[in-house]
Amino acid sequence: MADYDLAGAFEAIEDELIASMMRNFKNHRAQETAQGLNWTQWQVVQLNALEKYRRSNLKKFSKEFESLNGRISQLIRDNYSDGETEQERTILQAIQNGYKTSTVPTFTGKSHITGEFFGVNDRKLEALITATTHDMEKAEAAVLRLANDQYRKAIFNAQVYANAGGIGYRKAVDMAVKDMLNAGLNCVEYKNGARHTLEDYASMAIRTATKRAYLQGEGAKRKEWGISTVILNKRSCPCPKCLPFVGKVFIDDVWSGGTAEEAKEKGYPLLSTAIDQGLYHPNCKDTHTTYFEGISTPPEKPTAEEKEKAVDEYNQNQKAHYNAQQAKKCERISEYSLDEENKRIYKARAEQWRNKEKSLKPVAKSDNNLENIIINQEFQRYKPSESVFYTFDTRDSQINKDIIKPHNIIKELNKSEIGKECLKYLTDNNIMVCLCYGEKINDVTSGIYETGYIYVYVDVTKTVKETTLTVIHESTHARINAPNTKNQEFICYINEELHKGTELTDEKMLSIIEHIDKHYPYLEWE
Repeated sequence: MADYDLAGAFEAIEDELIASMMRNFKNHRAQETAQGLNWTQWQVVQLNALEKYRRSNLKKFSKEFESLNGRISQLIRDNYSDGETEQERTILQAIQNGYKTSTVPTFTGKSHITGEFFGVNDRKLEALITATTHDMEKAEAAVLRLANDQYRKAIFNAQVYANAGGIGYRKAVDMAVKDMLNAGLNCVEYKNGARHTLEDYASMAIRTATKRAYLQGEGAKRKEWGISTVILNKRSCPCPKCLPFVGKVFIDDVWSGGTAEEAKEKGYPLLSTAIDQGLYHPNCKDTHTTYFEGISTPPEKPTAEEKEKAVDEYNQNQKAHYNAQQAKKCERISEYSLDEENKRIYKARAEQWRNKEKSLKPVAKSDNNLENIIINQEFQRYKPSESVFYTFDTRDSQINKDIIKPHNIIKELNKSEIGKECLKYLTDNNIMVCLCYGEKINDVTSGIYETGYIYVYVDVTKTVKETTLTVIHESTHARINAPNTKNQEFICYINEELHKGTELTDEKMLSIIEHIDKHYPYLEWE
């Protein structure tokens, strides 16, 4: 089973957890009475259903998780074996082409290399398998626990929204579960505070583990033959983190047994140093191959044009990924909403995002200027010093002269301590700030934060100062990284005022509270 098949299996489990929850809400409606909807009785019914939901999920999915974890272990072993096999084939081909090696394993594959060497490799592989499956087990337990928590939260929130007046049962339930449907069951929290669904985490963890197993298998075979020189391959779309290492030769002291002495002797850097600087980060798609001195093509670093093209391609892929994620969220809300109007609205939004995703896929050259703008110019990444900033621009190119430059936002952020803190947090945690032109949610929403991304609607903010305040507001949400409340909004607005240098008098604090009560009636004070 391929890694994407396994990730799909975890996604199907998440979908079933949500679908089962929504079926209970649909089947057990609050009954209309002369006094209105009998929410008290409905809560009792739903809490009983929650207990059945919890027991059923634990019984059903425990077996599925056990089976999937076994497949993950086998996939890691298979990749290790594939790495060994492919590397030996590569080495033998190089020898046929004239490469000379000082170490030639015997037919047993051990030669002068002791059994301890193979024992160490086995332990490394088993450690990788154990760590991966252990982390997956924790994530699997977390998704079941979060599903129960979200169900319980929705039961009580639905009554709160209904009591606010003016909405029926279906809309009340949809409001209660909207945050969950929007985010998915984001049960995994990374060190930087970002939250991800089980499917996202499984996809990353499996891809990373299988790649490391493959590299481990390759390295073990190189060590048998006494080879430790590797070269990071050029590819069409390296990520910006790995781009500085593309086309370079390294001494592999991580998997192939290279040493610092050998690096000094041959004049190549250690692979471990590049890894410490960001190479082979989670989800990394770059890889290295054996460099046979005197046989392989000499290393060739990417040209400035190739680097620029690589960054453009990477950014376009990121934009396509963002569009796909937005479409997926809207499809989930449309599928599971109880209210028919919500279903229709979010289905239409999903189609819009899918069309945007398709527009970024390679197409034949067109004379349509706007189409070329969307494909080639809509998504722009700025220079490294401004690396957390992107732009989305779907307007006609002739009116793009009023773009707010990231260096002006950075300059404005650096005018206050809170601005500096926010900029440092965004940079340290690789949270992207996307400046959106030609798109907005409405005429008042200036920005939103979603895991790993901040979207600022510049058609609403209009000026550098207002755009910067929105960046501070949304980066505060990113730093808190918890379900939104009025308290959280209060902190965000306070940080805006701190950046402006406002004196936080009692009157000012009260005005912020009044603003939040007026514009965020659907949130709670905690």
